[in-house]
Amino acid sequence: MTSPSFEKSAETGLATRATKVVVDFVELLRGRTTGPLLLVARVIVYGIVLFVTALAIATLVVIAAVRATDSFLPGGIWSTHLLLGALFTAGGGLLWSKRLA
Repeated sequence: MTSPSFEKSAETGLATRATKVVVDFVELLRGRTTGPLLLVARVIVYGIVLFVTALAIATLVVIAAVRATDSFLPGGIWSTHLLLGALFTAGGGLLWSKRLA
């Protein structure tokens, strides 16, 4: 007959091995499913934040350009609109000519 302490250690060893197998399986499953999903979610969230920030910065730059050119150009706001309109039209025409059709 075996002693009670030996039986307890055998059961503990079996429980430890079973727990390790389950934990390893869960970690493997999580690494293959949740890991890539977290990466995709982070890319989407950071992309949205970057887009909104870039849009706000572009808006502030245009406002600053209008105010600065209005201060330096004579003739009122129409001269500022004419200059910036010509610059934006030239930039848009350049980008339009470089598009892939």
